[in-house]
Amino acid sequence: MNTGRTGLPGSGLMLLMLLLFSASNSALAQDHPDFSGTWEMEGWSAEEWDVEPPYTESGLAAFNAWVADPLADPAHQCIFSLVRITTAPMLHEIIQEEDRVVILYEYEHQVRRVYLDRPHPEDPYPTLMGYSKAVWEDDNSLVIEAIGLTEGYLRPQGVPHSDQLRVIEKRTMLEDGNTLTLETIIDDPLYYSKPWSVTTQWKRSDFEIMDYDCIPRPHIGD
Repeated sequence: MNTGRTGLPGSGLMLLMLLLFSASNSALAQDHPDFSGTWEMEGWSAEEWDVEPPYTESGLAAFNAWVADPLADPAHQCIFSLVRITTAPMLHEIIQEEDRVVILYEYEHQVRRVYLDRPHPEDPYPTLMGYSKAVWEDDNSLVIEAIGLTEGYLRPQGVPHSDQLRVIEKRTMLEDGNTLTLETIIDDPLYYSKPWSVTTQWKRSDFEIMDYDCIPRPHIGD
């Protein structure tokens, strides 16, 4: 029977609105590059660190302490901090979700959760990998900020960082969709007089993450 009303019933209109909202969200999500998959570095880590860190007096003293006793490096006890892992030429796998990015590192089996839906905690508990949040920038870049890090070393050559370190990582997808650049910005006011950065390039890989076997050396560093 024709009641004279036109359009959709209330439930049908609600369903249509939900479908349109879902399609809109999907379209927005597709505006960002898909970093999902396994990535391998192009080149070797040491070749990409052609920089002279702008040490403060405290930073230079920490570096000279490593030079005087490199065997005290915690890496000999299989203890590695964030930047040493993220810039090493070993595979990592990215699992990309709407509210977070999970990164699985071959190096030391580390798992890292990067949140896109929340701010940093006011007083994060300090850990080797810290606490990471991210934002999208310029549609094709994911910018991750990590804080709450314990002191350690940025690379095997004894470049130190304090517990005041803040790390900014900018991942930018290149036009081919299979290559990205990773700019790592080091901001540590205790050990460095100004922020400085290194850039590495990564490509999608057909390899799978393999088991990483680090053997602690308790006799070293005693």
